[in-house]
Amino acid sequence: MKRIAVGRLFHESHGYAPAIAATDITVVRGETVIEAVKGNGTTLGGIVDALIERADIEILPVSDSMVAPSGAIDHGFYVEQRQFWGEELKKLAPDAVVLDLHGSMSTTEFEDAEGDFLSYIRGAIGGNAVIGVGLDLHANITPQMLKAADICIACKNNPHDDYYDNGKKVVRLVFDVLEGRLRPVYTFAKTRMIAPGRLETHLSPLREMHARARALEKSEAPVVDLSIYNAYRFADLTDMGQAAVILSNGPYAQAKAIVEDYAQEFWDLRECFKDEAVTIEEALDATAKDKSGITKALADLGDRTLAGAPGDSTLILQAALKHPVKLQGAMTVNDPETVAQAHAAGVGAKIKMRLGGKVTPLYLPFEVEGVVKMLNNRDIKLIGPSFANESASMGNTALIEIDNRILVIATSKPGFIVDRAVFESHDINIIEQDFIVMKSQFHFNRNFEGVAATIYVASAGLSYFVPGAFPKKRARVWPDTNVGDAPIVAAQVVERLAV
Repeated sequence: MKRIAVGRLFHESHGYAPAIAATDITVVRGETVIEAVKGNGTTLGGIVDALIERADIEILPVSDSMVAPSGAIDHGFYVEQRQFWGEELKKLAPDAVVLDLHGSMSTTEFEDAEGDFLSYIRGAIGGNAVIGVGLDLHANITPQMLKAADICIACKNNPHDDYYDNGKKVVRLVFDVLEGRLRPVYTFAKTRMIAPGRLETHLSPLREMHARARALEKSEAPVVDLSIYNAYRFADLTDMGQAAVILSNGPYAQAKAIVEDYAQEFWDLRECFKDEAVTIEEALDATAKDKSGITKALADLGDRTLAGAPGDSTLILQAALKHPVKLQGAMTVNDPETVAQAHAAGVGAKIKMRLGGKVTPLYLPFEVEGVVKMLNNRDIKLIGPSFANESASMGNTALIEIDNRILVIATSKPGFIVDRAVFESHDINIIEQDFIVMKSQFHFNRNFEGVAATIYVASAGLSYFVPGAFPKKRARVWPDTNVGDAPIVAAQVVERLAV
């Protein structure tokens, strides 16, 4: 009977957004961890379901904290979580620890929080126990992570509709290590660059790069996994860049050449990584031109809560109210002050708001009137398939109608604005709208298939990448800094450090 500890500490940290306070972070512990994630579309959901399918294990839930992307994590909160994990694991003495981490988490003091966290856990459980980790493919993978963990692999799809599958794969590989079938060796190389756009894995050039990786896993027996990491664009980290990582069963002679070829390909194709986006006005014009067609999902690229922005933009709202065609639409605006105002006024009340623009430095509050149509203080579960059954994490909300045609869901937290449930839970019929605004670029697409057609909007904000807009003090990456004539970081081979 193997004893397997599980949990999650998941956060993508925006290096240019306000830090997130400990009071804004939810932590779940005990058996609730298991019940909350069974069958959901996350890496932890896949981990738990894979373990439940086995008869030879005991699941030991430790702690679960999944935080919507935002600024760096409060360091004091992180230290408390790290200490709790260490103390619990020392008491539990598990055979393995299987984790759901993002891979781009920073604290107000640490750049590589996951590297530190995994090293701390390794010290707590010793060298004989196995550590398995499922990461987001936008992780900033580091040698410290790979040295501390036995299994450390990324999901392969963007949008991330394979988190669940990746969690199940991590569990399978952990047992391969436990049962002596796998001796993990990592080989990785990096390119000193950020991919400015076109990061969907079903689009070229990533489509072809991933296809070759999957073919290699099938054709070369030593290759257990080949993860391709697209560096999170809104960070400023010393060890940053596009990466390719091979997990092999023992040393693999060709691994260095393969990952360096990937690194060189990223560099050679760097000008291909550009998003195709339109202005706010062009997006509204296109919506007005096809007003009788399918609802348009306007991806607000500058204010993506799924990329760490605060979600407090009203730029599209203001433009829609000024547009010559009276469009009907719905959107979210993160503004706890307006939510409190609406809850105090009550349903049916007409209120004057200073809506949004209270967090992002680029915005100002928008003075506007509206009617409170609904108040909500219940958690909203996502439908999926992306992030299925996770909480939307929006806090208390208020539905406010402006100009008898624009519905604004004011939220108390940025949240995962990626799902039909966000709108449907507020009695908004999506197909009746000319447009909806999504605070996301990739992840909502799968959840709105057949319901809305996407238009990418190049809106100003903390999550629209423009070269030079996010100055780098630590990172040395194209196109923000001069990388000279050495853009490729030579391949390294990493095996787990003995403890």
